Amino acid sequence: MSATAKGRGEALAAHRRFLDRYYGVSRHFYDVTRRYYLLGRDRLLDELAGEPWQRLVEVGPGTGRNLRRLHARRPGARLGGIDASEAMLEHARPRCRFATLARGFAEEADYAAVVGGPPDRILFSYCLSMVQEPWRALAWARRQLAPGGSIAIVDFADLGGLPPLVGGGLRRWIGAFHVRPLDLGRLRAEGAALHLGPGRYYVIARLQG
Repeated sequence: MSATAKGRGEALAAHRRFLDRYYGVSRHFYDVTRRYYLLGRDRLLDELAGEPWQRLVEVGPGTGRNLRRLHARRPGARLGGIDASEAMLEHARPRCRFATLARGFAEEADYAAVVGGPPDRILFSYCLSMVQEPWRALAWARRQLAPGGSIAIVDFADLGGLPPLVGGGLRRWIGAFHVRPLDLGRLRAEGAALHLGPGRYYVIARLQG
């Protein structure tokens, strides 16, 4: 194993340990607290529910909240999830018996395995900002899409429209949880169509495969 691969593996393992420690406690009240600041999720889910796809994989499904909402709107679709945290998977599996949920990292997981074929949609909902190598993960996801498929992202934007004290405080707070707001310039360079929420608090990005 090369030194680079070894270092990457160690970083991923350390990140998994952090996620299991953090979500081992917060999973029980995660949905109640996150509804107030993980904004833009329902707008994106409404868009996805109205589109013509049959297979969708969510990366970092957490409690399964988004998958449950999609299943209610699209009960005939194949849904799956990839999560690095075994603690979250233990919590989500009994709540999402309609979906296949597997442990894995966004940078290397086999997305097709959880939905029986290449997915038409891959969803990152407030996940990409926590991934160790977000652009590597995005490139990996694009390669696994079915022909004509797309990636849907909702996450923290650059917070550039917020008052400096508010934006700076928010950056420090989410940084304590290993969260980094997305680089909007990099998303545009990747060819993403962007919609920015008020205050540039969140971004909805759509990328074709």
